Amino acid sequence: MNMTVKEKTEKPEEEVKAENNQKEENSNESSNSMNLAIIGGIVGAGIGLLSSPGTSQRVMKSLSESEVMRVASKELKRTAQEILTEQAVNSIRQTASGYMNKSGGSLLPNLKKNDDKEEKSDSDKDEQSSQYDEIKEDNKNLNERLDKIEDVLNQLVDSKK
Repeated sequence: MNMTVKEKTEKPEEEVKAENNQKEENSNESSNSMNLAIIGGIVGAGIGLLSSPGTSQRVMKSLSESEVMRVASKELKRTAQEILTEQAVNSIRQTASGYMNKSGGSLLPNLKKNDDKEEKSDSDKDEQSSQYDEIKEDNKNLNERLDKIEDVLNQLVDSKK
């Protein structure tokens, strides 16, 4: 049980690693705090500048004249078109899957069934045509909305020139 002076003063490796990890965490926390303070200062300065009427008008004018805004509006238009197209495709898929479920999972009617089962009633045909008309109307409305959005964006860009 005799311990030398050297053994008493040295810490086990685990304790040294734990202390180093704690120091690194403390330095990370302080750098994160500094980053947040800098970001907050930038955001505050930006809000302060934009709240001034003269400065905000100059900023808006320079933004409207910039190529970045034109590119951003084109990207916004393209993204909106993609979203609307995706929604239309999903709507058509849901409708088609509904038809598939009604017809027993096949697109063509079973030819082995009786004639009265093969022919659809007038009410079924009317329902299908009304759903098709609804889809066409929805597609038309979506295209009209998209055109309106495009016109508003173009007017906004033109008015800021």
